[in-house]
Amino acid sequence: MIFTTRIRIMITALTLIILSSLITRYALIALVVLIIIFRNDLVLLTLSTKHGVGPQLVVRDNYVYDPVNKLIHLFLLAEPIHDLLRLSEDRFVNLVNEMLLRLNLCDKCYVAFIVTSDRKLIRVSMVDEPPFNDFKVFQANAVNVLEDYFMLKPIKGDELRNLINQSPYPASSLVIVLAASLVVSLLFGVLGIIPWLTFATIVIKHYLSGRFTVNNGFLFSRISTRNELMMSKLTPADVYSLAKAFHNTISDYALIISGNSELSILATREYHKASESLVVKERGKSYPGLLYWRNVIDRLSTGELPLRLMLLCNRGFEYVSTIKSKAASYALWVPEGFLLNGLSHDTAVFIPLIGGRLRLSEGGRVIRIGVDSLGKPVEVDLDSLPAGHMLLLGPTGMGKSWAARTILARLIKMGLRVVVIDPHGEYGNLGLPTIDVSERFVDFLNPVSKVEGKETILRVAQSISEAFNVSDLDLILSDLGDFNEHEDFRETFSKAAEATYSVELSYIYSIISNSLGRRGLITPEELRQGMVLSFKSILPNPELTAFAMNQVTAYLYSMFAGKMGKLSSILAIDEAYYVMGSKLMELYVRGLRKSGLGVMLITQTLTNVSSSLIQNMPLIIMMGGPDSYIIESMSYLKLDQNEFEWLRLGLAPHMMGNRSRALLIEGPVRRQVLVDLDPRLKPTNN
Repeated sequence: MIFTTRIRIMITALTLIILSSLITRYALIALVVLIIIFRNDLVLLTLSTKHGVGPQLVVRDNYVYDPVNKLIHLFLLAEPIHDLLRLSEDRFVNLVNEMLLRLNLCDKCYVAFIVTSDRKLIRVSMVDEPPFNDFKVFQANAVNVLEDYFMLKPIKGDELRNLINQSPYPASSLVIVLAASLVVSLLFGVLGIIPWLTFATIVIKHYLSGRFTVNNGFLFSRISTRNELMMSKLTPADVYSLAKAFHNTISDYALIISGNSELSILATREYHKASESLVVKERGKSYPGLLYWRNVIDRLSTGELPLRLMLLCNRGFEYVSTIKSKAASYALWVPEGFLLNGLSHDTAVFIPLIGGRLRLSEGGRVIRIGVDSLGKPVEVDLDSLPAGHMLLLGPTGMGKSWAARTILARLIKMGLRVVVIDPHGEYGNLGLPTIDVSERFVDFLNPVSKVEGKETILRVAQSISEAFNVSDLDLILSDLGDFNEHEDFRETFSKAAEATYSVELSYIYSIISNSLGRRGLITPEELRQGMVLSFKSILPNPELTAFAMNQVTAYLYSMFAGKMGKLSSILAIDEAYYVMGSKLMELYVRGLRKSGLGVMLITQTLTNVSSSLIQNMPLIIMMGGPDSYIIESMSYLKLDQNEFEWLRLGLAPHMMGNRSRALLIEGPVRRQVLVDLDPRLKPTNN
């Protein structure tokens, strides 16, 4: 018998006893029997009037054990890999059915999905006793399965103890509870003392045993009493619509599911019983029951899995009846007395395959990107990324540079140092000093790190060869081979322009010498503090622009490469298509992993970009736009039809309330997102 049914019976019996006591006080003797029968439920409800009550738990380094109920828990931080909003109806339902089938839940095995406004948890539990051999087998399989659908991080040590957050039940609260019940008992005269003594003895016994503790986590005020979804034949379209409605309505909830080996037998038995009652005994009231169990049998025959489920939440949902219950940690109790019959399509409505934070670590540096289509925040944890690199892709006029400025401004506010390569003069409102590269430039022939001169010259020569489309690499090496490390690059290239016998190379060397850093050099200390490098003056020369972008990247690479450290600086390159086809850029991006420097590439196109460079971008934001642009990018980013449809509906930011429709990709995780655009950073010269 489920908990809520027992409570209803207890309340009904209590009401009858109190009414009977108005006729004869001896009816209160029956109250003693009622208290003894429902002692555990009564104690739980009574103690919950003052505090959120949980079971006594033993917290170890990586698991939690309830020795009274013999229930062991493993807790995991989780974020879904798959997103309801980018899955088709059939794909979503099949995905959940596949996961539930692979979990292979028995009647004593439980998986709980606990969702709050700031995190998602999965609890894997089983009734077992030390040394927990059965649980070890179950949890190993469960974690292995769940890793195909969620990013998981085990919760251990102090983090686990803080999560459980239990403390002894205060003696003062116990006295208040008992005193209040004593006052009520005295209203019935001397005989009222007898049931009170019985009640007080049971409560004190439970208190002294330490079975109940105060738990301030996982508190929900409503508990499910009836699964009305069982009454309908749910199509994938129904499940998908209900799931979207549920996640749009309910933000904090817990879903506990378990196997249900008895449902098939129960459905058959109850169906025949209802059929006999209707046909033989001609009882019309049996007809709803007949339809209900016929529907269950039909759904089981189509392959749905028999399950048991419990929903805890703080507000009601139309298709699952709930009642208010004094906040208690029901999510930590043995769920046996709370579980309702259910099927896999019912369960799919509540599984949290919904996008969000893209982070697992608590206390990490988190940057908000925007919201999903349900209005839930989409955030990225910078410290959980394998590297600090980002690719921002979008056509002209769809908010690409505006989004970059918004993200960079948030990074600066978090304390990161930012260097921006700005071809169009669009980043002057970030509050960083702006330097025109024609006036001052980095001394790229004298990098900060102790790199051999030959290696430096080789990379500069390769850059000239790629940017200016010069095939004779040996001649470039010969021209630059005798450079003096005490000279700056302008002197070296001026001499090379005079010495080379190639007219073409002489022209190139002269352009480099005369167009960059005419008034001096940028120091490494200045770069470390952050700045905007304006390329506007050299933009009319695309070859020089590509070369200069490569040299800035190479110089910063020399400052950070080989140094392991937390992400502290960002190099943002707008119009990065100038350099994304360069093999050197692939080298720099790979070499800067975990170095403390992240590279943000901002571009309109991925044409001629190698798959290797894209694969080394742990975070990709693709803005929406016209069909031709999306089709061009589909093969590079392996977009599916749902993602195509989402992106093609993108409009200019001013038509979407300072937001841009985009697809966010972090490894296997993909999110359809509306990117926030800071109105203070709105473009002024576009």
